[in-house]
Amino acid sequence: MLLSELTDRPVMDTTEAQSIGLVDGLVIAPGPARVLALRMKKTNGGGTLLTWQYVHAIGPDAVMARVNAREGDDADLDEHATACRHLIGRRVLSDRGTEIGTLRDIDFDAESGRVLSLLTSADTVPAHALVGVGSYAVVVRKS
Repeated sequence: MLLSELTDRPVMDTTEAQSIGLVDGLVIAPGPARVLALRMKKTNGGGTLLTWQYVHAIGPDAVMARVNAREGDDADLDEHATACRHLIGRRVLSDRGTEIGTLRDIDFDAESGRVLSLLTSADTVPAHALVGVGSYAVVVRKS
């Protein structure tokens, strides 16, 4: 699934059957590349992050979140969440300091949260090449 396909999809609490937010982005980490959380636009007092462990299912119309998803502790994600704000359009640099382009999209497995690839303005980069994500750039290993 592409991040662009998921953006603005409602996130529903399965217990309360109400929207707790709209998907606004992903919080990702390298080594192995994975989704740590969904970044959300708030609705009905929901939080701004939904940790991956609380994602029950990603359907064509909504993301379903497990019971008490709003009670998750975001403190451990703060550093990653800050670095992952507004990923689309971010510079992509090689580990040798060469600009590769800008990040256009992120392809990930909706079941496991595993990042599959990064789609840049110049190329598609496999997830295993992701070295780091920072507020300035995404860094990938180029052979």
